[in-house]
Amino acid sequence: MGRSVTLIVRQDGPAWSAWSPQYPGLAMVQPAPADLRAVLPEVLSWYFGEDVAIEPQVHCERELHGVIVRLAQDAQLYERERIAERLGAALGVASQRAQLRSGPVSGAGAVTFVCALQSDRIGWLTSQMEDDNDTVVALLPVAETMLWAIRFGAAGDGSAAAVDPSAYPPDTALGEVIRT
Repeated sequence: MGRSVTLIVRQDGPAWSAWSPQYPGLAMVQPAPADLRAVLPEVLSWYFGEDVAIEPQVHCERELHGVIVRLAQDAQLYERERIAERLGAALGVASQRAQLRSGPVSGAGAVTFVCALQSDRIGWLTSQMEDDNDTVVALLPVAETMLWAIRFGAAGDGSAAAVDPSAYPPDTALGEVIRT
């Protein structure tokens, strides 16, 4: 098993970028997603050294009605896309949109929603955060059409209380957090 490296990918204007919150110097920009995928192994090999096995954990971000939505590109992508659809529907209602946009601002300068599952782990979530001052909101499905939003990160900005990720072991499932 190799080193797990979280990569956040997004379209920035005409180009595509990828960076790692875990490794601040690890960043790349390419004109198209296919180009980004093509250079990724070479960039990771250069950054970490050729003899290190890397397991990239890719999360794609996109802007949706003034917030950032992040989806892990993994075997549960279908379920994560359904969560993003529910968020999109909620953002389509003016009163809900205002409430969702008033959430905590992440290091990216906007409210960042991570489409999560109850089986996802605290360590999986914190690997997507830039530092101890960063904030994300995990969205978890709790019923057919309902989502549970949990803010993770710093609580010192005067907004709603946050869950301190360091209060839980990294292997704690997010489903356990919502039950406490």
